[in-house]
Amino acid sequence: MTSPGTQTPPTSHVGPGDIVLSVIAPCFNEEANVDPLVDRMIAAFDALNVPAELLLVDDGSRDATWERVSARAAVDPRVRGFRHDANRGIEGAWRTGLEAAKGHLACLIDADLQNRPEDVIQLYKAYLRDLPDLVQAVRHPERKLRRCRMFSRGLNFLLNAVFGMRLRDNKSGFVLARREALRELLRHEGKYRYFQSFIGAAAGVRDYIITEVDTDFDLRHAGKSFLSRFPILVSYRIVREMFRYRRETLDLSRKLRRSTDWFQTAALPGPTGANA
Repeated sequence: MTSPGTQTPPTSHVGPGDIVLSVIAPCFNEEANVDPLVDRMIAAFDALNVPAELLLVDDGSRDATWERVSARAAVDPRVRGFRHDANRGIEGAWRTGLEAAKGHLACLIDADLQNRPEDVIQLYKAYLRDLPDLVQAVRHPERKLRRCRMFSRGLNFLLNAVFGMRLRDNKSGFVLARREALRELLRHEGKYRYFQSFIGAAAGVRDYIITEVDTDFDLRHAGKSFLSRFPILVSYRIVREMFRYRRETLDLSRKLRRSTDWFQTAALPGPTGANA
């Protein structure tokens, strides 16, 4: 694994036919969202003018999601479909996508179009500019979604406090990074139902350098969210899992602190002369 903060531009070692960017979208009962998602994502690829692919992971849908994914994959080689027989959750779909991804970089995006596909361009450009370990979208919800801001702000405050961070949208899962870096973030021992809320925290305990990018956050295009307007039970479960993940990662944090050369003594010149 490359050390944090030692990235190279994604196009510096790309050969003919190589994929630069893989965008991964988990899909659960998203039959009405697949076509607009593909249309807008392909338009974004064209605007970027880099070799890219869209990976749609049908996570055990009970509607016609797979039929729409298959239809779009059949007519555009940049669209690839994968299917789970049973629902594995967002993290499970991410894992499937990352295993199949061909790009040097990978981007995780929701299929419901609340994250705008066009904003992948912003995340990609931020990566080229800063070469961080992770680019994370800071979501700004439209007016009709602002009733849920108390939930989002409260959880963001807790994540930052518990993990010693200062991210503006710690729980945002709309991120872009090297494919290997994202795989590393999903490495954990415990079983979590809401690990998608801990991507920022997982990056923090690994001392990743994070670039934040402001993006719009729209209403869901179609279908239903698993979150209610006042997600009290989900909030309780996420907070409980958050403390469990903090306990799991304490050893990793200690190891990183012990291995960090805080005063950069390794870069200092050694003693010279007869008494060296």
